[in-house]
Amino acid sequence: MNRITTPQDIDRLEALVARREPELLALLPEDGRFGRLRREWDALSRRYPDPATRPPLFGAVVGVKDIFNVDGRPTRAGATLPEALLAGPEAACVAALRAAGALILGKTVTTQFAYFAPGPTRHPLSAALGEIRTPGGSSSGSAAAVAAGFCSPALGTQTIGSIIRPAAFCGVVGYKPTFGRVSTDGVLPLSPSADTVGWFAARLEDVWDVAAAVVPDWKLTEG
Repeated sequence: MNRITTPQDIDRLEALVARREPELLALLPEDGRFGRLRREWDALSRRYPDPATRPPLFGAVVGVKDIFNVDGRPTRAGATLPEALLAGPEAACVAALRAAGALILGKTVTTQFAYFAPGPTRHPLSAALGEIRTPGGSSSGSAAAVAAGFCSPALGTQTIGSIIRPAAFCGVVGYKPTFGRVSTDGVLPLSPSADTVGWFAARLEDVWDVAAAVVPDWKLTEG
């Protein structure tokens, strides 16, 4: 799991994003992103000075698909509508991740209203291959951000194939829970009878750690 444990971790993450994001376009622009992260990390560290008492996702760096409401950040959903039309209370799963100690890197690019027309995000290997390839949709930004090492985990949604497809395209772990297992409160709907909140991660263990924070009565059965 991508975690910030020292101020130097933020410096390294800032350098990585500065180097990769101009070609990747996985994140929505945010003025002062890393100044905000430093302030939030400082507040979190002062709240939990003793490592033994820190919450389970302490310092975890999370990306959030831009159909989830996040306090302090506008929701655009890949559209150009006025911010006020899409505003609302913070998504329940985002609040749960914050309560578990996670830090929000920022919003990740989505296709417009999580539907069909592709967004600007490129496949993480596009530059190395000398061509532009799709990272999959509609949770394209979340999958690409995890694959590039910006964050792990990153929230996404699936109505048809928008977690499993980008995960497969980008070579990361994608987890689509049972429909209704994770609250969609604070998430803009595409199809309320099918929309499912899920997430991407660099490792399978990260998937379970997030599930423990956002899935009610989560139990991991080994064997």
